[in-house]
Formats: sequence, structure tokens, C-alpha cells
Amino acid sequence: MYIGYLNYVIVICWVTGGLILLTDVKAYRNASMKKEKTASKFLGWVNISIGFAIMAADFIYTRFMW
Repeated sequence: MYIGYLNYVIVICWVTGGLILLTDVKAYRNASMKKEKTASKFLGWVNISIGFAIMAADFIYTRFMW
């Protein structure tokens, strides 16, 4: 039986990435701050990508290496 917190980490990565994309990018666009908007977009997508990468790594580990 596996009890861990990895699923929570994945969800937190997805939620925070989505919130960054929904709130910060919009605020920076309205304030005409191009560099900050670009950085927020990048960080939001990196956060979402990290969530998917952790999920894929966990899947590979549990299916093929354990």
C-alpha cells in the first residue's frame, strides 16, 4: 500500500500555474507591462509542465520500475 503526498503536489502545481495564467497575466496585460506578462506566462506554463512531468515520472516509476 502506497501512501504519499505526490498527488497533492501535482494538483498544487496545476492550480498555481493556472492561477498565475488567469490572474497575473491579465493584470500585467491591463497595466501594459510586457516583460512581466511574458515572465508570468512562462512561469505559469512551467508550473503546469512540472505537474505533468511529476505525474509521468510517477507513472513510469510505479508501472515499470517497482
